[in-house]
Amino acid sequence: MNRKLKFRLGLGVALVLLSAIVVLYFYMYQSHRNIDAEKAAFETSVSELSQRFINNPDSSTVTYADQTISIYGNVTALDLKQNTITLDNKLIATTSKDEMNSAKMGELVKLKGRFIGYDELFNELRMDQCTIEE
Repeated sequence: MNRKLKFRLGLGVALVLLSAIVVLYFYMYQSHRNIDAEKAAFETSVSELSQRFINNPDSSTVTYADQTISIYGNVTALDLKQNTITLDNKLIATTSKDEMNSAKMGELVKLKGRFIGYDELFNELRMDQCTIEE
């Protein structure tokens, strides 16, 4: 091989490698979702959503997984150490300390957050990044 061909081949490999690194970097370090600013894709009650998962878990998982939803129910437990609010003994929602301070036991609240999934073993729904809507 002559020098020109080696140089072009080396330059081509370097460009492909550099392009792969740039694509991988932007894929791995994407900006995070701002759930608070997103519009809720679904609005429902805890009991209604729980019933959908009991009746058809596979279809419901496809529909609701990683979606921003608004959900309402009565506060049945507050865990200040883990910043979780439990609604109707079926939904466990992770939130911030500020949101925890505004929640009161027994009151009807509406949460907006990212739906994580359904645990069939404990019959629990899970959400994170939740805020209390007024």
